[in-house]
Amino acid sequence: MRRRLVTSTALIALASVIVLGVPLGLVEAARVRSDSTARLEREADAVARAIDDRLEAHQPLVPVVLERYVHPGHRVVIATRDGRRVTVGSGFGERAMRARAGSAQGASVVAEAPASEAGDRVRRAWLLIAALAVGGVGAAVALAFVQARRLARPLESLAGSSARLGAGDFSARAGRFSIPEVDALAHTLDATAERIALLVAREREFSANASHQLRTPLTALRLRLEEIGLQASGSGDQEEVKAALAEVDRLERTIADLLEYARAARAGEAVELDLAALARSHADSWAVLFRRAGRALEVHSSKPAVVHASQGALGQDNALRHGAGRTRVYVADGGRRVTLGVEDEGSGIAPDAESTIFERGASSAGGSGIGLHLARVLAVAEGGQLRLARRAPPRFELTIPHRGGERDQ
Repeated sequence: MRRRLVTSTALIALASVIVLGVPLGLVEAARVRSDSTARLEREADAVARAIDDRLEAHQPLVPVVLERYVHPGHRVVIATRDGRRVTVGSGFGERAMRARAGSAQGASVVAEAPASEAGDRVRRAWLLIAALAVGGVGAAVALAFVQARRLARPLESLAGSSARLGAGDFSARAGRFSIPEVDALAHTLDATAERIALLVAREREFSANASHQLRTPLTALRLRLEEIGLQASGSGDQEEVKAALAEVDRLERTIADLLEYARAARAGEAVELDLAALARSHADSWAVLFRRAGRALEVHSSKPAVVHASQGALGQDNALRHGAGRTRVYVADGGRRVTLGVEDEGSGIAPDAESTIFERGASSAGGSGIGLHLARVLAVAEGGQLRLARRAPPRFELTIPHRGGERDQ
């Protein structure tokens, strides 16, 4: 895109220069030739007046006296009424421009100048126009680079955010660029990311709860069937109990296979991540929005903190919308687990909302009540834990084990 925009701008500027510069050059060349001819005519008139003065005073026409009226490099040929011929100036062996003048005493004056004199002035005029044209095209190309960068950056940012969203990073936000059309697209992309994150969170929440919701009744059913088997007296009853237990085993294996498939799907998204670098990356993308809100965002991390998790699950952020003042992000490696803390200078969480802040729909700031619930669900799905470490000023802490299979206790 940048190359095309710069190329098209350069071609437009070049076309404008040709359309305007060539006629301007032709007009200037004609003006220079006309000016050279007028100057030569004035020179001939000046010599004619000097001749009249000398002839009226009965003084001889001496070339040395008349040379002061002749421009260096020019020549003037004087023919008097009685046939005398006087030449003032040196000759030249090239094509000449000529201008004629007559005196009151009947003398004829012909002023001559080298044709190259006007040609040199025409060439200088063309060179000046060419230099201005090159400068104009260069300025247009430079401005095109600036404009291309201004237009391409938002699109590149949108492409990067889309790529992160496609890779499972549902915290990807496109930002704002002060271009209405691009900002509208960015807003749509951000809303789409939130909806996808909510859908994925619900799926992961279902997968996390399915084991408890299904296996507990099956365990109770198995115990009741085994008790019935102990009390059964006939061989037919024993066979029925064994058949029922076999069906229970088959159902448990089916549930286990489904959960294993769900875990494998999530594990396919999990990679080795440096949580400190990820926090800095997200801080860089959110810094513009924080600055626009008149707030500061800081990241403190002393060393890399590598975990095995999904980038999207660790990228949720609620501090800009509901926080206040300076926001600080801390990353600390505690050995088996890595802790990421987020705190700001806001008023904090109300005492009556402290126990329900992570529930779906719970919000004390007019929000949807989904953000913190979604963040906790994604954290649990990655084997971590999200908790409110301090009520006021608020501080939230996310703990993630170094390996995804190690569950937080």
